[in-house]
Amino acid sequence: MKYAKNYWLLLQTILATMALPSIAFHLRGIKLSDQFSPIINQQLSYQLVTLLLAAAMLVVLNYSRKEVFKTYFRKGDANKRFLPAPYLGIRPKPNETWKKAGIEWALVISLVTVIVIYLQLFGEESNPSLAKLAAVFPLAVLAALVNSFVEESICRIGVIVALKGVYDDGKIAIVSGLLFGSVHYFGTPGGFTGAIVSGFLGWFLAKSILETKGIFWAWLIHFLQDIIIITALFAIG
Repeated sequence: MKYAKNYWLLLQTILATMALPSIAFHLRGIKLSDQFSPIINQQLSYQLVTLLLAAAMLVVLNYSRKEVFKTYFRKGDANKRFLPAPYLGIRPKPNETWKKAGIEWALVISLVTVIVIYLQLFGEESNPSLAKLAAVFPLAVLAALVNSFVEESICRIGVIVALKGVYDDGKIAIVSGLLFGSVHYFGTPGGFTGAIVSGFLGWFLAKSILETKGIFWAWLIHFLQDIIIITALFAIG
């Protein structure tokens, strides 16, 4: 089969992605420190385990398709053009680059994330104080940094390295979005709304990597969303 290696890598990427919620489930009750709440203990344990999984995946991807891996697993060029996606109403100016679009979209996506998280996690009796948010913020930033790296390595770089040369870039981004959205149905944000929002994010971040040939914008935008999500989880946990 012509693309046997590609589909084998894609299968490994799918299995690694599906393993993420399973790992989170099985780490419930893990206690790293009595000073931390159960959710913080679980999340910190989860980040350590999944970081090892991501490292293993990166080794496999680098070994299997070294040239493609080296093309995309780097910072990338923010001066690359931000390409239109008319079917989603994305029609940038002809010379618009990721240097400008990345900042604008990071702000828009972050605002959407704040709204979704507020509606799904907070209520009249669960709104945390500013003091509580500030207290958990440093740990949330650390967890967000690792989590965004793990998920970009597996769900974005994994899909791109596996499918580059098999499908065009537009279809590769869609596959990444579908995979990311599906697994987030059971995550945070969750449910149908969470799956749609996460699916769009997965598509958009894959688009950024493919167009800039690097992970900078994908990792940064994902990191910002994870700060919002994990801070909220830690504050109400």
